[in-house]
Amino acid sequence: MFTRQLTSKPQEKSNARSRAIAMLVVLTTLALASGVLAADELTVRVSPTRAHALPGGEVTFVASVYDGGETVAADVTWSVIPPRVGAIGSDGRFIAGGEPGRAIVRALAVHGEATGAGHSVVVVSLQPPARLVVTIEPSSAVVEAYGHQQFDATARDPLTGDPVDAELRWVMIPERLGSVDDTGFFTAGSNEGAGRIAVRATAGEREGVGDASLVVGTPPGPGVRVNVVPVNAVISPGEEFQFTAVVIDESGNPLDVDVDWSVMPRRLGVIGPDGLFTAGPDEGVGRIVATVATSTGPARGFARVEIRRAGPAGVRIRIRPREAVVVLGGDVQFEAVAIGPDGEPLDVPMEWSVRPTWLGSVGPDGLFTAADEMPETPADGGWIGAVTASVETNEGVASDAARVVVRDSGPALRLQINPKRPVLAPGQEIQFESRVIGAEGPIDWTTEWAVFPRELGIVTPDGLFTANPAFGDPASHDFGPHEGVVGAMATLPNGSTLSDRAHVRIRLPGHPVSVRVRPALAGVVPGQTTHFEAEVLGPHGEVLDLPIFWGVRPEHLGHISADGDFTAAELHIEPDSWQRPKGYIVAVVRVGGGQTFRGVATIIFDLPDPQVFVHISPRSVTLSEGESFQFQVEAVTGDGTPVAMDLEWRVVDSALGTVDAGGLFTAAQNVPDGHSRRTVVVAGGIYDGRLYAGFAEVRVARE
Repeated sequence: MFTRQLTSKPQEKSNARSRAIAMLVVLTTLALASGVLAADELTVRVSPTRAHALPGGEVTFVASVYDGGETVAADVTWSVIPPRVGAIGSDGRFIAGGEPGRAIVRALAVHGEATGAGHSVVVVSLQPPARLVVTIEPSSAVVEAYGHQQFDATARDPLTGDPVDAELRWVMIPERLGSVDDTGFFTAGSNEGAGRIAVRATAGEREGVGDASLVVGTPPGPGVRVNVVPVNAVISPGEEFQFTAVVIDESGNPLDVDVDWSVMPRRLGVIGPDGLFTAGPDEGVGRIVATVATSTGPARGFARVEIRRAGPAGVRIRIRPREAVVVLGGDVQFEAVAIGPDGEPLDVPMEWSVRPTWLGSVGPDGLFTAADEMPETPADGGWIGAVTASVETNEGVASDAARVVVRDSGPALRLQINPKRPVLAPGQEIQFESRVIGAEGPIDWTTEWAVFPRELGIVTPDGLFTANPAFGDPASHDFGPHEGVVGAMATLPNGSTLSDRAHVRIRLPGHPVSVRVRPALAGVVPGQTTHFEAEVLGPHGEVLDLPIFWGVRPEHLGHISADGDFTAAELHIEPDSWQRPKGYIVAVVRVGGGQTFRGVATIIFDLPDPQVFVHISPRSVTLSEGESFQFQVEAVTGDGTPVAMDLEWRVVDSALGTVDAGGLFTAAQNVPDGHSRRTVVVAGGIYDGRLYAGFAEVRVARE
């Protein structure tokens, strides 16, 4: 990729003189990490969200479980963290301990292969709750730009429900949408979007907070759906990752609307108005939230983001699901992927194990089967262990683990669909099969099949599923990767029913759309203009005539026109400094279904009026493992006059080969499996106190 010299137009002649090796190491990590495993999680809401109990008292909690917005009858396992605060039964009835304390009540739900968890907080205390209950009327409102809305708040005692005379303090979140005075009178500004009106009520030492949803502008109507792409991402601390929101109306048509981005919890990192997320310094798991204001309130889409430091050799392992519950003799399918240093998945075999070993067995494909009998007595009706996936690298073992709970009871019969998690191409067919597990003898049943969402594909009465071919057509609004469920319901001779489902992912083979930006690497001079061009190629290499949307990262480095003319900002650079600002030119293409594809070029700021240009020839070469190649290099002035200077040769990725002092590159005999096979050779030197360098690309092909 990085085969361009640092010149493109006469007025732009410039050289990269900042630590060439360090810069190119950064340049080779331009590919963004992607979420490689789709989320298969339920939404669990526990009520009440906060509760108070006297020592020895009781509170009943209820869990509502949703799958894709629809209520489902899931199996729920309750727990209290920490257990010393109290105990909770399978019916959600919490019995407080004898000592004051504070705990989290957790509901783990399982429905088919999907899992999810919800939480509530319970406080055990001899004192009644002091927090006020605050409500706002109206609870939601839509206001035009520069419009007005009066909000009223009421504070009540949480035990008696009587109104309390409290002091109110109103705030608008975010402030850019407008202002609210001390009477609750809101005045909108010119910015459109969704937000909240919040009020803090204070009465002596008691206080409480209430809020109402607010939309400024003319929002779309009901039925809006927001999908965040990708739905899963695993990145390193400090790394950037681009999320995209696909917004459609109730008819499935894409909407061009404003999207507000947020991170939960905030400590995970920050996200910009365009969905570019920058991870914080610490590891953790959270959600990316895309919110769109509608006439009936905010519509939201979610993505799961996990921040993890890379393991040995820069490899990270991601196992899904993170937690699963099965019955004795039952099974659950785990999946794991190894992610390399460049954020791309590695095609390497995975080693699976289970601890404790008596809990069950796990096959080479990640299918865990619980033991029929356990050597130990259950705790709270079950046994807890871990399923681990690992990969051995030349620097050690990289691994990840999932929690598994085996229950001591469950349904006598259950339905099983195979395969459980197929991955298909658009238009591809696959045969699903169903069988009833747990019957002592032969049993007859009838099976009904269904697909959700409907546009995922079609399934015949005998379980033959065909993926929607429109997902592979760039001209279609549905173009791009999709996922959903193929479900089956079995009716037994006695009229009872069993159900199970398979999680289907439809992926586009290869690179369905690629965006190539030229020049891929350019030196830019403060205040001057450099022209960039982008070529969009389809699944078969055909050129697509699609609009290009240009951007600069970070934005303070300059601006770029709709035609690709980048004007560098007037940055001050010290002549003797080895540091040079660098950034990226991004070309964005949007196709059917709201799918987004990007091409990236690197810009490196330089001082004006360079004295020397370093040229390596050829600019790119492909070699076999173990093969050698002699590069040529020359240093010249702007008018082509040769310059005598000492040049030092380097190779960015030493795993792909070595280069000697004369420019002879020798490819490695054995490139590690899964390792990138492209690297950059650099020749650089000092002239008149300034660093000048040239670059060439090397690809090491597999024999």
